[in-house]
Amino acid sequence: MADQGFLNALNVKKKCNASGVSLWQCPHFLFIVMGAIVIAAILATDIVARRYAEPEVAALTAILVSALLFVIGHVIVRSFENVVEASRLKSEFVSIVSHELRSPLSAVKWSLDLLRSDNVYKNAVGELSSILSSIGEQNEKMILTVNTLLEVKRVEENRLDLEPQKIFLKEITDKAVQSLFSFARASNIKIELEAKSVSAVFADPKKISFAICGLLENALRYSPGGSSVKIEIFDRSGKVFWRIYDQGPGIPKADQSKIFDKFFRANNVFRYRSGGLGVGLFLSKTFIEASGGKMGFSSEENKGSIFWFWLPAVENKT
Repeated sequence: MADQGFLNALNVKKKCNASGVSLWQCPHFLFIVMGAIVIAAILATDIVARRYAEPEVAALTAILVSALLFVIGHVIVRSFENVVEASRLKSEFVSIVSHELRSPLSAVKWSLDLLRSDNVYKNAVGELSSILSSIGEQNEKMILTVNTLLEVKRVEENRLDLEPQKIFLKEITDKAVQSLFSFARASNIKIELEAKSVSAVFADPKKISFAICGLLENALRYSPGGSSVKIEIFDRSGKVFWRIYDQGPGIPKADQSKIFDKFFRANNVFRYRSGGLGVGLFLSKTFIEASGGKMGFSSEENKGSIFWFWLPAVENKT
């Protein structure tokens, strides 16, 4: 048992995998690398010292350099351990909270579905129906939040599950527009769709739908009343492009480099009616790139933003 524990302690790759980081981000591996650097430094110092100084001086120099490098190595590795531990704790927190919330939220959803289908409530007054509808909407939002957090965790652990199939971006966009039509009308914003693409793409429809719905919802949420949001879908050079224009506040230049980071939200969005976790764009970009495409944007403050992505087109075979 002791020998097995000692061998497990030497299994650096296993420890790094358990931490969920690559070798070059793993403290255990970095410590070995630092040790190699220390040994090389000692040997180099000894060779140089033997040529230009007495043996006693060479030995002292080697000891001092070794001590210095060990101190530096310890500080660096300790810092990496703190980062990895914080990342692990965050991941565990998301997992625990998400799983703890999922069961009661699902139970509430089933109860609401039962109440709506029960004959006793079919002729209920409008007030009761409105209350049930409101509870159901909030419950759906919480379930969506939990599922989004779990999706982020899967991405962090390189466990992204894709079920690709042949799909058309126009069909998915039409559904997204339909689902957000009431929100657009309440916000007095017009949605314009110009779809010229006739090509299909090979991707997971749920993941691509998440990206398209998220981009459209963001455009509507940050656009002023009376404006319009335009979507273009077109083919070019063996790719299907999807692009959305809005007339919102734009993204400050200082924030543009971080716009696809997890949990990041630009400073100027807090003036608008916006909620969310700040992971929609992060997940959307991840889904697009995992499908072989690319995603980007251009933006100017007080003039609006353009978000776009493309996916490889597949041949249309009849």
